[in-house]
Amino acid sequence: MPRSVKNQSGLDKVAIMLETANGGTTKDKLLAATNLARGRLNNYLKELLERKLITELADDDKRHVAYITTERGFKYLAVYISLKNIIVTPES
Repeated sequence: MPRSVKNQSGLDKVAIMLETANGGTTKDKLLAATNLARGRLNNYLKELLERKLITELADDDKRHVAYITTERGFKYLAVYISLKNIIVTPES
């Protein structure tokens, strides 16, 4: 994972969101993990839902909502980690 929140790319933020949603998480926990403003987080969530990288589970009145990484999301994470391992050189 990237070291600095400020230097994260959009792909890094997606990976963080998918890792955080592994097993289920709330929007507040995603906000804390990504350090995004609520509006930007909502944009990311919309995109991830449309691309079926996460799924949303909610009760009937949508008072309790959880986000969970899908199998497709885990595939994204595997490719992301593989690419990061290729391009990131270890510090001496």
